[in-house]
Amino acid sequence: MRAARLFRFPVKGFPAEELTEARVVKGRGIRGDRIAAFTNGSLDVPADAWHSYSAFTVLKNDTDLQKWQVGVSLAEASDDSGAIPEAADQDGAADVGSATVTLTAPTGESTTFSTGDEEGRAASASFLSERIPPQGTFPRCLAVADQGMFDSQRSGISLINPATVAAIADTDEGRAALGLSAEETGPTPADAGALADPKADAATSADPAAAAGDSTEPAAELDPLRFRGNILVDGLAPFEEFALIGSVIRLGGVRLAIRSTIERCPATTINPTTTEVDVNVPRLLNSACGHLHCGIYGQILETGDVTVGDEITVEGLAPRELVKVARTPRFMTVVGRRQICNDIVEVALRDDLGWIREFDEPGTNLRVHLDLGAPFWRTYTIIDVDDDIVRIAVRTQGKGSRAVASLEEGQRILTSGPHGTMTASRVFGGTTALITAGIGITPSLGLLRSDGLADLPATDRIRLFHVDRDHRTACLWNRLQDRAHSGAVPVETHHRDTATAGRPGHRDLVDWVAGCDNVMVCGPRDFTAAVLAAADEAGVPAVHQETFASPNTGMSEAIAACSPAEVTLEESGTSFVWQPQEGTLLESLEARGFRSPSSCRGGSCGTCSVSLASGSVLYPIEPAARVEDDEVLVCSAVPAGPISLAL
Repeated sequence: MRAARLFRFPVKGFPAEELTEARVVKGRGIRGDRIAAFTNGSLDVPADAWHSYSAFTVLKNDTDLQKWQVGVSLAEASDDSGAIPEAADQDGAADVGSATVTLTAPTGESTTFSTGDEEGRAASASFLSERIPPQGTFPRCLAVADQGMFDSQRSGISLINPATVAAIADTDEGRAALGLSAEETGPTPADAGALADPKADAATSADPAAAAGDSTEPAAELDPLRFRGNILVDGLAPFEEFALIGSVIRLGGVRLAIRSTIERCPATTINPTTTEVDVNVPRLLNSACGHLHCGIYGQILETGDVTVGDEITVEGLAPRELVKVARTPRFMTVVGRRQICNDIVEVALRDDLGWIREFDEPGTNLRVHLDLGAPFWRTYTIIDVDDDIVRIAVRTQGKGSRAVASLEEGQRILTSGPHGTMTASRVFGGTTALITAGIGITPSLGLLRSDGLADLPATDRIRLFHVDRDHRTACLWNRLQDRAHSGAVPVETHHRDTATAGRPGHRDLVDWVAGCDNVMVCGPRDFTAAVLAAADEAGVPAVHQETFASPNTGMSEAIAACSPAEVTLEESGTSFVWQPQEGTLLESLEARGFRSPSSCRGGSCGTCSVSLASGSVLYPIEPAARVEDDEVLVCSAVPAGPISLAL
């Protein structure tokens, strides 16, 4: 593992400058990195203090920044002998000096300023203001701060693994995004069978026939430079960098605590070579990998020098207070596996970083990310949590789920979560019915975990209804009944074997949900739709659904066939023209700096629903979540014509 290439970004949002060596300063970063930022006019920002990125002109909101050129000259930071004074070296004070920056516009005109010259910065800010459109009416300036103008006030350096980027490009979704035909692709994994869990079962991978060509030609390059990392790392397998989270590494003369993964934004859609917006990287990551993360971020523990080619070694664990606890990708270790009935296997995983405890709630789920020749991921209900041990139930149907069920004790696998909004605190209340079919029973097991039974909110009665054929999920049904009866809330249980009793009809379902205050349903799409219709007729106040849903492949192609349309945001008084290459409405909003709540980004949870004031939308692939007629799931929708949203 070594540093293959080295970069700094003198002005936030503008292009990089490649280096062969650099000084890395504790509490700041690479000398000359993000030493200034140009405000966008949306806020009144002081010119000498750090502020969050929303106040600045950044690439994801102004893609033309990539067409500029940047040069920087740094003042000498050491004494005449080149040595760093011992006392000053403790906090890097001797490594901070003024810098002279030259910015050249695409037209060839340029401006130069010194970070320590307030008047010079003001003159350059005026030059930039004439050429870069504002996003507000406040005066604009070139801001500088001691710790650098990083996205996080806790500055550091970012590391990108080009092998991960290549693996993402080599997925079916990546090849499609890069415009490659099936004939140009090499073999990729196909998981066309049923999946392990209701959240995993609906979506299958791309058509196996289309993915099974004999070509071994590599996919077109997804340039790792678009991820704007300080260091490109050589010698790691794809996604192996995530195993460094929570570790202290030495990079040349620098010590870093690897504190987090990096969630990618629409800035990554811009090709650093052509300066054009070409690949929707957040959509690609979400669909191919099941998360939005690429790269890791390190906090500097010790000032030193780094040179291209320097080895990177792991020294041990980072202090816990330096590591950002999150639901983001990290490795778990398999600690157990047992077959519990028929084709269902329970897999136990230890969260090596212990983050599961911070976010765990009954009803959430875990994403498992594997490499089956290309990135693969699926979502499984968490049926139990014991301290750092997470248990999931996996139905061994389909190549991917068989791989998960076959994991050996001691293996480390990439996971993320817990995810999901259908938790016990939202589902239960009054008389609550949990209605499931087949492997859809696992969310009920997650909701009725023993550690959550005492905390059910004001629940008077629980009704359990389960439908399967030939008692194929009997082991889970028996476990669910035992859990439900172990609590203090009265429980009714009803099982229907379709082999002998047939499928429940509409009147059956209406009778099941009559008098309920809450209904949770999970099963195949037709079953879910039937229960929703019955609940509507019975007047159930609150219906919660878990469906066989995962992000869909092929959506990009469907969106590309749509026409541009004007989108008006009524509350903010702004409008823009949506273009097909921007992706869904959610992605288009995020690219323009609007933060709309979202969770699954696949149309299954309903978190992203927004009121539709006028117009209509299209769903290239029908989402699973049910919303009112005047609402739209922006994560899955595109405009069918001019629309107005209550944002």
